[in-house]
Amino acid sequence: MKHVTELFATVAHRVKPPVLIAVGPPWPVANLVKALNLPETEVTCAQLDLHQTDRVRETLAEVGASAEVVTVADMWDLPQRFGTVIFPASSQADRELKLDIVEQAAHVLTVGGLFLTLSEYERDSQFAKLQKKIFGKCGETPASENGMAFFSTKAEESGSRRRHEVKYHAKIGAGASMEFVSRPGTFSYGRFDAGSRAMLEVAEIRPGDTVLDLGCGNGAVGCLAGAMAGPDARVTFIDSSLRAIALAELNAKANGVTNTRFVNATRLQGLEEDKFDVILANPPYYAKSEITRLFIEGARDLLKPGGRYYLVTKMPTAVMPLIFDTFGDCSVIENRGYAVVLSGAGEE
Repeated sequence: MKHVTELFATVAHRVKPPVLIAVGPPWPVANLVKALNLPETEVTCAQLDLHQTDRVRETLAEVGASAEVVTVADMWDLPQRFGTVIFPASSQADRELKLDIVEQAAHVLTVGGLFLTLSEYERDSQFAKLQKKIFGKCGETPASENGMAFFSTKAEESGSRRRHEVKYHAKIGAGASMEFVSRPGTFSYGRFDAGSRAMLEVAEIRPGDTVLDLGCGNGAVGCLAGAMAGPDARVTFIDSSLRAIALAELNAKANGVTNTRFVNATRLQGLEEDKFDVILANPPYYAKSEITRLFIEGARDLLKPGGRYYLVTKMPTAVMPLIFDTFGDCSVIENRGYAVVLSGAGEE
C-alpha cells in the first residue's frame, strides 16, 4: 500500500477520535498513525498475529509515531469506544478476511462513528457493496492511482454478530473422521491442507507420543496426530496467531483430544527442551523464509533423544541445506506431490 497516506489525506477530515486501525501491513499502519497526528491514547492498532504486532511496534518506532498496539483473536474483542475505524485493505488479503474484518470492526464503533476502508485497488466495487449492506450507505472517493477510500457512518447499534467460518471433515487412513472449524486469516481455511495430509500419512506416530503441532493453525494436524497416538498422547499446539490458538482449543475440545497445551508465541517461547517425541511442521513460505528457518532451527532442541521431526514442503531443495545444518542428516519421502522431510535428534 505504497500510496496509503496520499489516499488517507483525501478523507482525513472525516476522522473522529479515538481511532482504531484494524489490521493492515506494518508500514501502512505506522504511516497512518503518523498522519493522524493524535495522542498515543487516541489511536489503537489491532492485529490478529503476534508477529505482525511486533512488526507494527518496530515500524512505529522507525517512523517516529506512537499508538497502543494490541493483538486479538477477533476485532469485536475490543471495547465499543471508537469514533473511527480505519481498515487499510491490502490487495494480498483474501476476500473472506476482508469481509470478516469489516463486519467485526463495525461492532466496536460508537453510534455516529465512521468506518473508513482504504483500498489500494484503483477501481474497487467490493467495499461499497459490503459497507452499504452493513451501514446502509457508503460514500467513496474517485478512482485514482492511489486507490479508493470508502466511508460509512454507523447510524444505530450493531445487530447480532455473524461469524465467517467454514467447517470441514478430515481423517487419516482408517482413523476416525474429525470435524474442524476454520476462520478467515488462519492456515487451512475452508479445507484440510493437502500438505498436512501428506505429512501425517507418512509420519511415524507411536502410542503415548508427546506431539508438537508447530504453527498449528486451527489445530487439525495436532488433533489428528493426537488421535493416532491414542489416549495417552500429549499434544502441544503453538501459533503466533491468537485466532489460530482460539480455534485449536475449540477444535481439540470438540474432537475429544485431551491432555493438551496451547501456546501463543512468536519464537517458540514457553516450550521446553527435550520435550517432544514428534514435531510436525508445515511452515508458510513468505517473509524470506524467516518462519521456515525458525521452524527448523528452533525445533532441534525441543526433540527428545530419538525424536522425529517432520516438515512438509514443495521446495525440498530450499529447506534441506538448513535441515542438514541443523540436524546433521535427513531423508525425504514423496507423497501426494509433496516432499516430507524427516530428521531427528539422534539417540543419547
